Amino acid sequence: MDFERAFKFPTDDPNWIKKVVIGAVLSLIPIVNFISFGYALELLKNIIDSKEELPEWSEFGGKFVKGLVAFIIMFIYMLIPSIIWVVFGGLSILTMFTGSDEAIVGGIVGLGIVGLITFLVTLIIGFIIPMAYANYIAYDDFGAAFRFSEIFEKIKDNFSDYCILYLIVIVTGAIVIFIASVIPILGLIIAIFVDFYFYLVYAYIMGKIY
Repeated sequence: MDFERAFKFPTDDPNWIKKVVIGAVLSLIPIVNFISFGYALELLKNIIDSKEELPEWSEFGGKFVKGLVAFIIMFIYMLIPSIIWVVFGGLSILTMFTGSDEAIVGGIVGLGIVGLITFLVTLIIGFIIPMAYANYIAYDDFGAAFRFSEIFEKIKDNFSDYCILYLIVIVTGAIVIFIASVIPILGLIIAIFVDFYFYLVYAYIMGKIY
């Protein structure tokens, strides 16, 4: 997998700046940002179909639907760590309110353990979600995002590259947060554009892996 190529790919398009600006601006608007997500998914489909080109900014309704469906897929996957946190974290908090010192200490320890477990489960599920997106968009079928045997087989066949992609997502995400937090106002604006650009990079890599 040529990861260097992935980071340069969006700039091959003569209108790449315009396309990134549109995607970044749309990503700022709640609900409307599903269109930007859908755009990245259309790029993912292009790469899967061996079409190395950025999509055009047209058919906004179709992009919105793709982005919305992807959000629903993520929401369903993330129900598992959410339930763990709400149920077991809630029990730990209730334990703290029983009044005794032992209960308070036990509740705090329990809350820490539940938090750690929730974090680890979130990381594991977050590892699976990109391939679930790819399977959904490849088949244009919502149910394909939950064909676990296919998803795990695809991950297994490309495990090293897939792990690198996941690390890239984490590292670039941290870079975006750093830019937004260190440079007042201008940093936030830069981070928004960089973040959308990285989404295009992720889509390219995921399409090649798939």
